[in-house]
Amino acid sequence: MLKIKINDIDTTCCRMLLDKAGRVVDGINHGRQVLHDEEKDLYYKLFDDDYCRRENFQRALQLGFFDELAPALHSVIINPKLNDEIVGYATKGGTPLGKEFDEIPKEFYEKVLDRAKKTKMFFYDLVASNVIRTESGELSLIDLESVYNIDDLNKISKHNAKVKPDYYYTELQKIWRKKMDNRVISFIQPSRNNLKYLKWSYNSIRKNLGYRHEICWADDFSDDGTWEWMQKIAEKDKNVKIHRNEGPTRLGHTILYDTLINDYATNDIVMIYHADMYACPNMDEEVLKHLERGKVVSATRIEPPLHPEGPEKIIKDFGIEPEEFDELRLMNFLEEYNTGEDKLTEGIFAPWAIYKDDFTSIGGHDSLYAPQSKEDSDIFNRFVLAGYETIQTWQGYVYHMTCRGSRFKDGAMRNPAGQVFMKGRESSEWLAQNLRSTRNFIRKWGHMVEHDEYLKPIVPPKYDIGFVAYNCDKQMLYELEPWCNTIYLDLRNHDALSEYTAEEQPNTKYNLSERIKLYGNSKVSELHDICVEFDTDKLNNENFQVLVNLSKMLQDSGEIGEMEYDIFKLYIKSLKTYEEELIICES
Repeated sequence: MLKIKINDIDTTCCRMLLDKAGRVVDGINHGRQVLHDEEKDLYYKLFDDDYCRRENFQRALQLGFFDELAPALHSVIINPKLNDEIVGYATKGGTPLGKEFDEIPKEFYEKVLDRAKKTKMFFYDLVASNVIRTESGELSLIDLESVYNIDDLNKISKHNAKVKPDYYYTELQKIWRKKMDNRVISFIQPSRNNLKYLKWSYNSIRKNLGYRHEICWADDFSDDGTWEWMQKIAEKDKNVKIHRNEGPTRLGHTILYDTLINDYATNDIVMIYHADMYACPNMDEEVLKHLERGKVVSATRIEPPLHPEGPEKIIKDFGIEPEEFDELRLMNFLEEYNTGEDKLTEGIFAPWAIYKDDFTSIGGHDSLYAPQSKEDSDIFNRFVLAGYETIQTWQGYVYHMTCRGSRFKDGAMRNPAGQVFMKGRESSEWLAQNLRSTRNFIRKWGHMVEHDEYLKPIVPPKYDIGFVAYNCDKQMLYELEPWCNTIYLDLRNHDALSEYTAEEQPNTKYNLSERIKLYGNSKVSELHDICVEFDTDKLNNENFQVLVNLSKMLQDSGEIGEMEYDIFKLYIKSLKTYEEELIICES
């Protein structure tokens, strides 16, 4: 394909046929221009950098969509300032067929449909005015950026587009449905010393969902025979991929989820799936029914009474260990419970499915939370900020024994009355890691994890906040440091700063020497959008909540200027928020 640099086009020799540069409709960029170089008889289509169909055109080129459909395509236009990205194209002239679809020869129409079947892309505005006959007599599409992935067939209206004509749309629907029906999932299952649960989970997937889905396992330095068993299964089941962390330390599922997705999963769709989950019949189909790009779809959990009740799950005891799992009673319950109503709620919890490219486009999980805890809450926030819908289907189910492997690694037991309790409760490992991850979550987001009753994330704004904390000792520094961007101190004991940093730095990727400073002669109110001054000797449990809830208070009633509240003096020079900068994870 020939390439033309955009700065080599002499616009002074061209006639402007269409000028919609900078056009934005409902927040979506539709900016483009059409110019005609009469001397060369070339038509130049130039896109705005963020034109809504620019990437569509690029993808169609890569997939060969225009082969035999666009002989008029002369060259692509590249921009050296954007690393030679395609920002338009040039076509040769010709004679439009007319204005009505019926003027398109049947053979050409069939060729367009065939290309849609092969590439899983489609040309949405198939009318005769978008087809020309070239000087050589060939038929060619024009307006070439009018292409979309077949996945987007039913949502192109958001780009002010409509598939025409109706019977062409009907044929595209058949292609879309066939693709949807053939979709498969890569189940993503890290595991550490969870062998009996993993066996139980694997058998449920293969028994109830079949062998068409891929299962990707990561053994996280187990010593219970997990790796040996995985190897045996992978030899027999060719749709199983396995990875092992050789140790000597645990990596955790925060890392291994992404290793499996990036390096092992071969399908377009991945599902984060815990090793202690039993897949109920048709769970996959019910999830796939609602899954599109830009959506994350969760199945509904049925759990024994190990955690508090909530409207986002079903509490029902069908066994607390694989040895006592009552599969028949679960099946009977589902038959009675399932009314056929296609109920959906907004929220997210494992198991959740997503298109792999939606997952990778925001950088996957943040290694800040390795090995575990709060990595899910973090990525859920980022899904919401990225504009993804979080959907839970109440027609697809898993039975979830919950928290095996780390938090309640010794399993569950019943008392003589048959009531469930957790042997040993939370492990010391999990408690320590949960504390580390919670503090890192606060450092990153400026607040604790928040969600509604159906576990839809709530993301308060993130502000640039500096604390000036007078009379601050090491213990108070421990309590205060995560809740701001930078804390400035006049320490009673100057050794406390170095002691705290030495103790806490191994627990975070944030550079504490940048987050904790002695204020000296600096005017802190000029260094941050928001500055809060207070005497830590006057800080108590009640007024500490002001700092904990500061982002929400500022969101509700913050104003530019200086003010006092309780023991706090606030200097607010800007209410700019920064949560959007947290969507993409670079780690």
